[in-house]
Amino acid sequence: MGHRICLIVMMLMSVGVCAQDQLLKNATLVSGAKGQGVIRDVHIVAGRIAAIGEDLKVDRGTDVLDLAGALVTPGFIDSATTIGLAEVSGLGISQDAEVSDVNLAAGFQVALALNDASLLIPVASNDGITRGVIVPQPGDSNFAGQSALVRFQREGTFAVTGALAQHVYLRERDRRYGGGSRASVLASVLHALEESARFDQRREDYDRRKVRAFDLPAADLIALSAVRQGKVPLVAHVDRAADIEQLIQAMAAYPKIRLVLAGAAEAWKVADKLAERDIPVLINVMDNLPGSFDRLGARLDQAALLDAAGIRFAFMSESPFTEFRSLSQAAGVAVAYGLPWDKALAAITRWPAEIWGLEGLGAIAVGSIADLVVWSGDPLEVVSTPTAVMIDGAWISLSTRQGLLAERYRDLLKLK
Repeated sequence: MGHRICLIVMMLMSVGVCAQDQLLKNATLVSGAKGQGVIRDVHIVAGRIAAIGEDLKVDRGTDVLDLAGALVTPGFIDSATTIGLAEVSGLGISQDAEVSDVNLAAGFQVALALNDASLLIPVASNDGITRGVIVPQPGDSNFAGQSALVRFQREGTFAVTGALAQHVYLRERDRRYGGGSRASVLASVLHALEESARFDQRREDYDRRKVRAFDLPAADLIALSAVRQGKVPLVAHVDRAADIEQLIQAMAAYPKIRLVLAGAAEAWKVADKLAERDIPVLINVMDNLPGSFDRLGARLDQAALLDAAGIRFAFMSESPFTEFRSLSQAAGVAVAYGLPWDKALAAITRWPAEIWGLEGLGAIAVGSIADLVVWSGDPLEVVSTPTAVMIDGAWISLSTRQGLLAERYRDLLKLK
C-alpha cells in the first residue's frame, strides 16, 4: 500500500498541478456501504467531470494517471469553520470573525476580511476538505452576519461566494446580547425581520427621507430582506429543544425563510417537527458534552437519530483550534454510533452541497466540478490520509508549514 501511495504522488508531480484535461484510470469510486466501490475511469476537462466509464478513450495530449484502484471520494465540505478569519485563537488581533459595539450585525460580511494566505488553508485540504463555509461569530449582537464559501487552496480565488447565509446565535450564552432573556432575544429577532419588511415596503419613501426612522442601519435591513425572501438561508445556532420549537413557531410567519439549525444538541428531541418542515441540521459530532443547561440532551448518536427521522444533516468542525478538526474522523465516530457508512460520507459531501445549494459539488458525476480526493484507505478511518487532492480539476500541494517544520526537526542531530 505504501509503495502504491508513493507512486501515485510521484505521478501527480509528473503531470503537474495545473493540468486541465486529465484521465484518471482505475479509480475506485465509492458506491455504497463501507468497502464497496466500482473501478472506473474519470475524464476531467476544464475543471469538470466530462465522462465516467470503463476503458475511456481520450485525445492525444491528455494527461493520464493510473490510480491502481485507490479509493476516490468527492472533496469534503465543512459546513462551519473560521479558517481565513482567525489565525491564532488566543490572539484577539488575529481574529476577524465578529463585529462589536453595534446593535445588529446582519450586514457584516466575513468575506471582506478573509486571508487567502492563512497557514491553516492547507491543513484543511490535508484532511480532504476542499470547500468550507466560513461563519461569523457573535460580537455584541445575536445576528452575527453573513458567511462565505471558500476553496481550500492557496492558488487562485479563495472566496467563492461572499454572502452565502445569515447567522443568528440563540444559545444559552447568547442571551446577553438580547437583554438577558431568551424571550427578549427572540422578540428582537422578530422585530428586526419586521423592520426589514417595513423597509422593503417603504424603500422609496426611505430614499426620499419621508418615512419614520428605522431602528436598524440600511445594510442590516437589506441583509435581512434577503433572508425573508428566501434568497439566502437563515442559520440559527441553537441547542435547547424548547428554543428550537419556539423558533420554528415564530418563523411560521415568514414562510419563505429557509431555516437551517446549527449545533442543535437537542434537535433529536424534536425530530418529528424538523422532518415535517424539512429543516436541515448542521452537527459537530464530537461536541457532545452537556456543557450548559440547554445541552443536557447532547449525545454522540444524534446523527443516527436524525437519519432515522428522515432529517437532512451535514457535519461541521466549527473551529480549527479545537482538539477536533477532521470531518472524516467525525463521520467515523457517527458510524461507530449507528449511522450507516454511506450516509456518514454523504454528510460531508452530497448533503452539505444540497443544504447550501452548491451546484456541481459533493458528488462524482458527469458535469460535476472536479473536487476529488485520493485516499490511502477507508476515508472514515482515522489512520487513512489523502494522498492527493484536486480542486476545480487541478491538483494542489499538500505541503504545510507544520509538515515542513516536522521534517526540519525530525533529526535534531543534523542541526549540530
